[in-house]
Amino acid sequence: MRRIVAALSIALACALHAGCGSSRATFTADDAGAEAGPAGSLGSLGDAAASAPPDCSAASTNLAGCPCPARGATQPCYSGAVGTRGVGACKDGTQTCTGTGEFSSWGNCVGDVTPTPQACTGTVDGNCNAKVGCDDPTCAKDPVCDTGCTAGQTRACYDGAAGTENRGACKDGLQTCVAGKWSATCTGQVVPVAEDCCGAIDSNCNGLIGCSDLFACITAACCQNACAPAGLDPGCVCPTGSGDSAKCPNGDHSVTKGVGFPPFQECCPCTASTCNDLGCCGETVCAGKAACAGTHCKPLAAACGGMVNADCDEFPEDCDEPCCKCTTCPP
Repeated sequence: MRRIVAALSIALACALHAGCGSSRATFTADDAGAEAGPAGSLGSLGDAAASAPPDCSAASTNLAGCPCPARGATQPCYSGAVGTRGVGACKDGTQTCTGTGEFSSWGNCVGDVTPTPQACTGTVDGNCNAKVGCDDPTCAKDPVCDTGCTAGQTRACYDGAAGTENRGACKDGLQTCVAGKWSATCTGQVVPVAEDCCGAIDSNCNGLIGCSDLFACITAACCQNACAPAGLDPGCVCPTGSGDSAKCPNGDHSVTKGVGFPPFQECCPCTASTCNDLGCCGETVCAGKAACAGTHCKPLAAACGGMVNADCDEFPEDCDEPCCKCTTCPP
């Protein structure tokens, strides 16, 4: 699990933004050490938060587990549902950068207020949908809101969990007044169900669709990836071996691809635009590039047979790897 945080963030970013370029952080099956629940299962919010990979994308409001610039740095954060930040009682918290060097990461979001079930007798918007009391559709079936009504009158209602209303496939239904009383049913509402990992609908209403919902779909068969010739980018090949023993032809670097989990790796030629990848710093095209400052390179050992390790960024673990041409280890 040396770089599971960085790798999982890449997986999620790829899922949300349809693809990945090169990165110094790569994931291998050997790095995975977490157990997952049944594919598509909902689980509790606490379970999801505990096992969810970090979302390090630009749109993320909670970068817990993602790389950060300097120990002690702080920033605002929010771990609640999309669209609820700053609405009603919901507000930001703070997260702090911990660790040192390449192992620095943002800590948990502390002090943020996220949606809770609405108190139908109160005046505070607890579920952060911009409605309070009996005007909130989630209160439609609460006895305190069973007030007199006119036959045929309708009002919005919703029985799903806080933070899921009108999100993804979920939507309000309608309650109808019959003989001066509100009906006990909420007709037409859609509440969360287990995610259809192979589909294109956010069925569990958490803002993530299909395989991009790593919380629910981490083990779904349709979301698993493997390098195959048919899916390669032009000029790229599949690595030989797997895990920490995966190797690429000399001159290539490992590129993370795929929307599922784990993302697969392909070996692609180093170019002037990929010098931010440690695996390219030993190539002529990257000589003298600022992105390679601080790296130390050596000729590839003859014993490597023209193949370089696909994963050479784990200082100090890779310092004695003969098939890593470049590392950040001291010379």
